[in-house]
Parts: sequence; C-alpha cells; structure tokens
Amino acid sequence: MTEIQFELNAPEFQADKYGYIEELRQQNFYGRTSNGIVFFNQEDAMHVMRCLDFRFSFFQITPEKSAYLSESIKHELLNKHGSDHKRLQKLVLQALRDQIVEGFENEMRMMMTDLIAAMPDKGVIDFCSMVAKPLPARVLGPMLGIPYEDIPDFNRWIEIGGRKVDALRSGDGIQEVEDANRNMHNYIRGMLRERRDNLGSDVFSELIVAEIDGDRLSEDELVSLGAEIAAAGVDTTRAQLPLTFHALLTHPEQMALLQNDPSLAMGAVDEGMRFAPLPFALPHAATHENEYKGIHFDEGDMAMILVPAANRDPSAMDNPAMFDIGRKRVRNFAFGYGMHYCTGAQLARMEMAIALEELVKQIKSFKLVEEPEREPFTKGSAPTKMLIEIEKR
Repeated sequence: MTEIQFELNAPEFQADKYGYIEELRQQNFYGRTSNGIVFFNQEDAMHVMRCLDFRFSFFQITPEKSAYLSESIKHELLNKHGSDHKRLQKLVLQALRDQIVEGFENEMRMMMTDLIAAMPDKGVIDFCSMVAKPLPARVLGPMLGIPYEDIPDFNRWIEIGGRKVDALRSGDGIQEVEDANRNMHNYIRGMLRERRDNLGSDVFSELIVAEIDGDRLSEDELVSLGAEIAAAGVDTTRAQLPLTFHALLTHPEQMALLQNDPSLAMGAVDEGMRFAPLPFALPHAATHENEYKGIHFDEGDMAMILVPAANRDPSAMDNPAMFDIGRKRVRNFAFGYGMHYCTGAQLARMEMAIALEELVKQIKSFKLVEEPEREPFTKGSAPTKMLIEIEKR
C-alpha cells in the first residue's frame, strides 16, 4: 500500500469528515501527518492504547509555558503510565464502585425533572443552556459533596480551566486558565480539611478513605484527582449529550424508537458516542524504539487514534455509517481504551441515559429548529447552542 500524507486540519475534514475518512481508509490503514502517524482501524487503535509500546501524551505543558499547570498535571491520571497509573486507577475505581455511582440515580432523575419543569409547555428551547450545561453542574453537588451555593463558581472554574490546551497553543488567556485551576484546587484542599473528620456518602469522601493493601492517596493526589473527576464528569456530558441528541433529532425513526421504548436510552447513549463522538484524535508517544506493521517509531514519535474512524471501522461492525440505537453494543473509543479508559465512564453513561429517558417520557415531540452553533476549537464540533421546538405531554 502507498503511504498517505495528509493533515488533521485539512479542509476536507470540515467539508465531509466521515466521507474523507473513508477515502483515506480505502487507501491504507494509517496515514502520516506532520504530527505523527494516524491510525484509522480498531485493531491498530487497541495496540497503541494498550500502552505497552506507547503512552498517552495529551498535555505538553512545560514550566516555561506555565509553572503552575506544569506542576499540577503531574498528579493527574491522564499523565500517569505503567505501575503509577495502575496504582491510582485501582484506588479511584474503588471510590467509584457500582453502588456509589448508582446511589446518585434518583437525584439525577429529580434534577432532570426540575430542568424539564423550567421549560415551556410548548415552544423553543436551547438544549445546551437548558439541559446539557446545567445538568452535569448540578450533579457536581451530590457527586463531590459540594454545597449547592458553591456549584456555580466550581462549574465556572471547570469550564475555564478546561481550556488548557487552547490557551497554551494560542498564548491567550493562560493566566485566566491558571487562576481557574488554582481556585479549584484550593477549594478542594479546603474540602479535604473539612471532610477528613466529617465523611459523607459522596465520591470525594470515598476517595479519602480508599485503601488497597495499606496504600492511600496523598493530599496532592486527592486534590488533582478530585478536580480531574469533576472536570471529566461535567465536560463529557456537557459536550457529548448534545451530539447524541442531535443524532436522534436528525434520525427521526431512531427518536421514535426511543420515545416508544425509553429503556433504549442507554443504548442510545452508547450508539451516540460511537456514531458522533466528541474526541477526535487521541495522541500517544512511543516509549521506546519499536516497529509496528512495518512502521518504525523512535522514542517520542507520535501515534494518534482517529476516533471517528475507529468508531466506524467496517471490519469491526455491520453498517458502521448507520445510527442504530438498538445495535448490539460494539466497541467505541469515545471513553478511550485499555489503561486510559475513562474511570468515570459509568457515571457519565448513566447521567446521559437518565437525561434521554426523562426527556422522552415527559416531552411529546422534538424538532430541530436550525443546525446548532458549534465550538470552533474542537474537532468533535461540540454544539454550544442548539434550538429545539418542543411540546410536553
């Protein structure tokens, strides 16, 4: 096969992302860009993301760019590898065990009912500002044990602090990003002082007491992981839920299936994350010189997983271009894979499924008014405004 040369910011992606991906896939199982090798298929994605010859390499923050962020990310799960990552992941998974996550279900349903009650009986709503943005922010309270009156500030810090990559690339707004992360970390440090002697039923309390063979999280690890889990829980739902709902709106036969059988909500979440994922490319760096399928990698060379391509790999599923909420669950990479599979995936899936289930139970009809406005900086094109005409039951 002839090696393909292309760029991830090619205008062809903007014009027809999936059509262009399939053209590339027909030519080869990978392509070469100025940033490294890009893989299209699931077999290759799983090899890279097993993190034996490669490691996840998302943040490139040096002290010269930001001394504070450079130091704070050292404790984040995404930037750990090997035994260090395995240790933290075990402790976090213990804190996020099934009964803890499932304990939030009734509260999430009540939150969705409150959000729907604030909508007109009939009229136009902005799905992003009335559902996707406020729901995960409200979940923050019971999830981490944050007082209701503090949630708006904490949510704002997450939103601003999550712009690390864009700020570092452009050089704009880095001080605001630093301040937001510092405020969030200081707030969690204060929670830690209070919570040690007054444990609750929230995830942060579970992180404090999590212990395996006498090993427990340090204060810096608790602060970083608390912030990381909170940010992941908010940002995933805020961005992915509108993408999934847009897929339902533009496939009315699938929306009708969900309306007739709300128990399909979890299937709709999984299929939405496969069909219209937020992550675009997941970068990994070679940990040593190695060769894979004839491709040579020196230490530090980049291998990237193109998530929309891997999620529609025709060798891994039937009819990959079809949006089908009744599809038997197939592997997708929206939550990552292997060592860096998102530890909060179960919580995010449940949150989005409850949102979809309550929406179709309480609202009779939905109609997309116009194509949504989208975030310009993300290749996943997360909607920031999506107007929908609704009529309640």
